[in-house]
Amino acid sequence: MREIVERVLGAEDEAKSRIEAARKRASAVKADADEAAAAFVAKAREKAVADTRARLDQARASAERLIVAAREAADAEAERNAGTVASERESLVAEIVGVIAGRP
Repeated sequence: MREIVERVLGAEDEAKSRIEAARKRASAVKADADEAAAAFVAKAREKAVADTRARLDQARASAERLIVAAREAADAEAERNAGTVASERESLVAEIVGVIAGRP
């Protein structure tokens, strides 16, 4: 009977050892998985930041081109308007001079 009890206790000890070894392996696997996941997330975050910066740079460049084009169009319109205003001013001055001089 004693021999059976010793074998049962030995089997229990061996089972406890196996369970502990399995826990250690599981813990190591989990730590490795956590490390791999953290590295993956860090790389994904870096890529997202780089992509966002690239898109932002493209948007800024596009906006700058639009601003330059708008300024050039506004400058051209102002020059056209200045020519028209100068012509109208000369015509008005001539008309006023004519009125003052008594010419119809």
